[in-house]
Amino acid sequence: MNDRKDGDDLVKLDFFTAIAASITGAKSLRDTLQAVMDNIGQIFAPRNWSLFLRDPRSGDLAFTIVIGAKAAGLRGRKVRAGTGVVGWIADRREDLIIEDVSSDPRFDPGSDEQSGFRTRSIIGVPLVSRDRVFGVIELVNELEDRVFTRLDLRVLRTIADFAAIAVERSYYLEALRRLSMVDTLTGIPNRRAFERVLEREKERAKRSGKIFSLLVIDIDAFKAINDRHGHEAGDDVLKRLARILVDCTRHMDTAARLGGDEFVVLLPDTERVAAEEARARILETVSERNSRESLAFTVSIGLETGDGESADAVLSGADRDMYLMKQKLFEGRAESVEDNLPDFLEDEGSDS
Repeated sequence: MNDRKDGDDLVKLDFFTAIAASITGAKSLRDTLQAVMDNIGQIFAPRNWSLFLRDPRSGDLAFTIVIGAKAAGLRGRKVRAGTGVVGWIADRREDLIIEDVSSDPRFDPGSDEQSGFRTRSIIGVPLVSRDRVFGVIELVNELEDRVFTRLDLRVLRTIADFAAIAVERSYYLEALRRLSMVDTLTGIPNRRAFERVLEREKERAKRSGKIFSLLVIDIDAFKAINDRHGHEAGDDVLKRLARILVDCTRHMDTAARLGGDEFVVLLPDTERVAAEEARARILETVSERNSRESLAFTVSIGLETGDGESADAVLSGADRDMYLMKQKLFEGRAESVEDNLPDFLEDEGSDS
């Protein structure tokens, strides 16, 4: 008798070990969610099953993966926070079985009306890890109209526990990946992120045959600003310039900080005339906003345009153009640009 019980326990252990391995071994959030849904389909064989992810700001729940009849009508739709069965499960962080939704006030028939599907019974569990609700798994209508049982709920809860841990891990890994692509001072993309965007744009330009442009921006006499006013003031100038670049560019453009006081703007599908307009817009905005600040600054902006075939030379060309602009700005004032200040900084604060 004990041997039989031990054998049953080993089967159960192997069963859940296999589920855990398939879920936690997934390499991306999408793969994690798909592994969860695949396991649910094999174990429960419901007519429909959905995985909702919760928006951490609004609390709304989105149909992220939907499998079964009429799934196309639901995928991507959202359930407002606190509404319907899934809203109830997420808010209360409780498992739930409803044998007959027609007699349960928590059920919102709106989804059925939109999808044309008829819901009779529901089983659902929240995805919770370390007191944070990531989403909800909901199963609808067992095959052959069998009602869900408490055992079904226990098994689904175990799967959800594995899934919540894996989803949380995916969220944190994605957050770390995003942080590694952001300049911590200015909040805009860093060099690493820009290089990836530029590589994608090169390939896209080769395929499409379209032109793109690049602006390289450098703050004039930035070392002098730091030396005279301190690094905190220098940091403020960097942040102000980053905001100007974001405000002066389109959603499709990428403004990034390459390092130090050097910035870059990638302008997809932009020929030289439009790029010149973008350069002028940035220069005008810098000048206009200087009038509101106690510490003004100027910038030199290089420009280069290219296609997929000349893409590798675009960055170096824009860089050369920027130094030519800087040279013209300081022409005749001194041999070395770095050792001199713009007009608005000359003799400022002199002790003489």
